Amino acid sequence: MITWIEIKDTFRNKRFILFTVVFPLAWYLMMLSVFNGAAHHSVNRYLWFTIAAIIGISGNSVVTFSKKICDTYQFYKLQSQTSHYSIKRWITDQFIVQVILNACIVFVILAAGVLFKFLPINLSLVMLVVLLLIMGLYLNAIGFLIGIYMDQKTIAALSMPLSMGFGVLMIRWDTVTAANGILIKIISVMQQFFPGYYIFDYIKKIEQSQSVNQSLFKFLLSVLLIVIPFIVIYLKKQQFVARYHVKN
Repeated sequence: MITWIEIKDTFRNKRFILFTVVFPLAWYLMMLSVFNGAAHHSVNRYLWFTIAAIIGISGNSVVTFSKKICDTYQFYKLQSQTSHYSIKRWITDQFIVQVILNACIVFVILAAGVLFKFLPINLSLVMLVVLLLIMGLYLNAIGFLIGIYMDQKTIAALSMPLSMGFGVLMIRWDTVTAANGILIKIISVMQQFFPGYYIFDYIKKIEQSQSVNQSLFKFLLSVLLIVIPFIVIYLKKQQFVARYHVKN
C-alpha cells in the first residue's frame, strides 16, 4: 500500500515528470533528429539511449530521492518506534519504489527508440536495460545518504549541481566527443571508479563483437563499492548506540 501511494505521489510531482521523464526523452529525440543517419550506427543507437536514460535516472535517484528521504526520514523513524513499520521495511519500500520509477524512465525512452526504429529488440539491449537499472540502485544509495545527512534547504540549493555532477560522472565523455585533452583524460580516470564507465565499455565491446565478461565484472565491482560507506555508517551507528547505553 505504501509503495503504491509513494509511486502515485511521485507521478503527481510536476518536477519529476518534467526533469526526469520529459527532458531526457526530448533530449533523446533531439539527438536522433540531429544525427539521423549516424544514429542508426550500432554503437550510436545504444549510446544516445544510454545517455538519455542516465540523465533521467540520475535526476530521479540522486535529487528527487534525496529530497524525499530528507522530508520523510524523521517521520518514519518515529513510526518505527510507535508501530510495527520498521526503518528496515521503510528503506526496502523506498528502494522498490525507486526501481519502479527508474524502470518507467528507461522504458519511456526505450519505447520512443523502438517506435522510431532506432533501437533493435535483442539480448544486448535487454542486458543494457538491466545494467542501467542496477546503476539506478547505485545512485539510489547515494541519494539515500544525501537525504540522511543533508537538510532540505541544502539539497534544494544543490539539486542542479548534484544532478549534473553525477550525470557527468556516469557518462563516459571520451565516447561522446573526439576531444582528447587533459581534462577528458582526468575525468576518464575518475570515472573508472563508477559503474557508468563500464556501461559504455559494454556498448563499445558490443560494437566490436568482443567478450563483455570483463566489462560486466568491473561494472558489478564498481557497484559493490557503494556498500563500503553503508558498512562504515552502520558501524558508527552501532558504536554510538553502545556508548549511549554505557552512559545510561
